[in-house]
This record gives sequence, C-alpha cells and structure tokens, in this order.
Amino acid sequence: MKIMKEKRRVVKRVTKINSSKDKKIQIRNLFVLAKGHFQKWLWGSGVVVGLALIFLLPGTRETDWFRQIGLVSLVILSVFVLFIYLRRFWAEFLLSRPLSLLGILIVSMAVIGKVIILLPQVPDYFIPIAFLSILVSLLFTPILSAIITLLLVILFAVNTQNLGILPILTIGGLVGAYTASFIHQRTDLTKGGLYVGISNVLAILAVGLVGNHSLSYILTMSLWGIGSGFFSSILVMAVLPYLETYFGITTDIRLLELGNLNLPLLNRLTIEAPGTYYHTIMVASLAEAGADAIGANSLLVRIGAYYHDIGKIVRPHFFFENAGSSENNHHQKVTPNLSSVIIISHLKDGVEMAQDNRLPQVIIDIIREHHGTGLIAHFYREALLKGDKRNKELIGEENFRYPGPKPQSKEAAIVMLADSVEADFRFLPRRNIKSIETQVGKVIGNKLRDGQLDECDLTLREIAKITQAFSRTLVGVVHTRGRYPEEMLKKESKIG
Repeated sequence: MKIMKEKRRVVKRVTKINSSKDKKIQIRNLFVLAKGHFQKWLWGSGVVVGLALIFLLPGTRETDWFRQIGLVSLVILSVFVLFIYLRRFWAEFLLSRPLSLLGILIVSMAVIGKVIILLPQVPDYFIPIAFLSILVSLLFTPILSAIITLLLVILFAVNTQNLGILPILTIGGLVGAYTASFIHQRTDLTKGGLYVGISNVLAILAVGLVGNHSLSYILTMSLWGIGSGFFSSILVMAVLPYLETYFGITTDIRLLELGNLNLPLLNRLTIEAPGTYYHTIMVASLAEAGADAIGANSLLVRIGAYYHDIGKIVRPHFFFENAGSSENNHHQKVTPNLSSVIIISHLKDGVEMAQDNRLPQVIIDIIREHHGTGLIAHFYREALLKGDKRNKELIGEENFRYPGPKPQSKEAAIVMLADSVEADFRFLPRRNIKSIETQVGKVIGNKLRDGQLDECDLTLREIAKITQAFSRTLVGVVHTRGRYPEEMLKKESKIG
C-alpha cells in the first residue's frame, strides 16, 4: 500500500511539472504570435487613428458625442473588415511595404476628401474617389480596390450626412477600378478620368431625378462630376511614378515603357551584340506564347526576355550568336574553365547593368534566374577531353554550373525554357514539324530532370502546354510559302 501511495505522489508531481511546462510553452507561443502580428496590429491601429482623426475634424455641421462614437466605431469596423479580407484573399499583401503603401493611400484619400468636404464652395460630388480606386487597382488588384472604395465611400457619406453622394462616389470609384485594368500607357489615364467623369454625370442625373432637383442644379453638379474624374486622373499621373519607385512595385505601364526597343540599354544590345539582340526577340516571342498558354503574365515574360541577356554586351564575341564564323571563336584561345567563367559572368554583368539602369526587381530576378544552376555542358565535356587522367578527377562539375538561384516564378521559368529551346533550335539540322516537337520536348525534359524547375510553381500540365506553344511558334517560324505557278508568273509579267 505504501508503495502504491508513493507511486501516486510521483505521478501527481510529474503531471504538475508537465502541465506547468505546457502552460509556459503556451504563454511563450502567445508572445511569439503577438510579436509576429505586431506589425499588422500597428498598421491597423495607425489606419484607424488616422481615419478617426480626419473624420472627427470640425466640419460645417454640428456633431455630438454619440455621433462621434458611432463614426469611430464605423471606422474600426471598416478597417477590421478590410484586414479580414486581406488575410483571407490577399495574404501576400500583409507585408511591410504593401501594408504601408495601402495605409498611405487610404489615409491620403481621406485627407483629400475631408478637405473638399470642409470647403463650402466645393460640392461633395467633387471628392476624387477614383484617385484611390485607380491606384489600388494598378498597384494591387481591382477587387481589393472595389472593397476599399466601398468602405471609404460609406465613411464619406456618413461623415457628410449626405446619402446622395453614396451612389455617385460608388459608381465613379468602381468605374475607376474597372478602367484601370485597361490602362497600359500613362496617356490612358486621361481616358480613365473621362470614363469616370461620364459615369459621375449619369449617376448625378439619376440621383437628381430621384431627388426632384432642378435642371440647373443637375447641370452644375454634372460639371463638378466631370471635373472629379479628370482631377483623379491628374493626381494618379502625378503620384504613380513615385509610388512605383519608392515601393518597388512594377505596373503594366512601367513594363510597357521598358518594352521600347529604342531605349539606351536595348539599343546598345542591337549595336554591340546584334546576334544576341535577335536571339532575345525570338526568345520573347516563344516566352510570350508559353505564358499565354498557361495564363501567366505574358507582358512581364516578354519584357524580361528582352533584358535577360543584356550582360552579353560586356564580352559579346565570346557568345556563339555574335561570333559569326568558326574562325572568330575566341574560346579557342582560353581554357574551358576560363570559358565557363566568362559565360557565367554575363549574369553578374547583366544584373549590375539592370541595377545601374534602375530596372524593376522582377526583371532583375529573371536576369539572375534564367539559367538556374544549369550545366555548361559543352565546356565541361571539353575540359574532360583536354584533361589528362590525373586532372579528370579534379575537374568538378560544379565549376561548370551557373550559380543560380533556380527560377522562383513561373515567368522566370518560362524565360529559361524559351532561352534553351531557341538556342538548341539554331543547331537543329532538320526543321520539320516532327523534329521540332521532338527537340522541344527533349530540351524541356532535360531541364525537368536536372531539377531546374523544382522551385517554381509550374505543374506538369502547364509544362505540356508550354511545350506545345513553343512547338507551334517554331513551326510558324520555319514555315515557307510555296512558289507561285509559272502561269501566274507569266500573267504578272504580261501585266507589268
């Protein structure tokens, strides 16, 4: 009995110790969890405080404590709803830079709207809500833009106690978010402002008819509505370049500007490495077709392909597409090890040139990753052939591999595959449909077996679609038009 009692005491003591340890671990986890979410709590608190202070500023209308408490509660609820949506659907935006940018845009729009509300000679219809919706749509996503627009419009309507602006600002903001998806040049922003202005006029007309307002009042407010649309586009044009630069966000507008083949960097490629230039044009066509086939960002892929080999400008003659005849083979004068170092260096040179020219990070990533950790097989085999039996064991394969990293995105992986397929296509002896399809499948299969696609999100189904797209594009390149019949040529000669 004494032994049993002693065992029970020991068991109780052990369970107490374990439970205390579990509590310590749970408390520690809570602190770690709170520390991990501190940045998000800080962002939410900052946005709430900023919006509350802005909307509680003294206005032209009398306020009471209950109204102020209700307004602050509505602000807190709006920010909470926005955070829930971000966490559920756009978790990639819950980082320091995107959150900071989003907070700045929301608070800035609130400040602009509040200033207009406080100006007695300016109607509330002039609030340029499309400024926020267009920017958020361009820098983030159109759906997130629509949600933020709706939340802010509700706050403006409650703050002004004017429910008539609710449909007008909502329609104008949603039209701005929608038109932003069709903006590909900075001049298109003016068109976006025009569409927002027209939608404002139609909404003001509808609200005016419902409210039984006079024709002169509707016409006057319509002019302010059109002005709001153009004012929004002007603000976006003024602010967008700075936001792209300081927050490192690349919009389609920026990518299209970089696609101008007359830009200094691409112009240098044309003059100093013409073979590489034509190689990049072909790679861009292949990559764009592959991106379209799987729904990737075809614009980013095309522009990334334009710049992926800019590092070859430094030593153009060491690359076969620029060397011309075999007599100009500069690699015959150096060892295979040095040749591999020169070939690999075009990545480092390309990244440095891209950084000097302030290219976006997404383009720099494609330049850095488009070879992955691939093997420079030609010079590796040459080193094995030239080395004696003693040195063969010392020739490491890692010395003939690119430093990486492997492609981290679908777009970088597509550029890698297009680059390899185009380079191999130049040496294809027979260029018929069957041989092209076989060779494309072989090149992509080698990349897959070598593990170069392990760190991107490409699936086997998508790789199959990319293979088909590459084959179709190359078959179109080698397609030749048949000769005209002799009768047609004779008729043309008679007519001439």
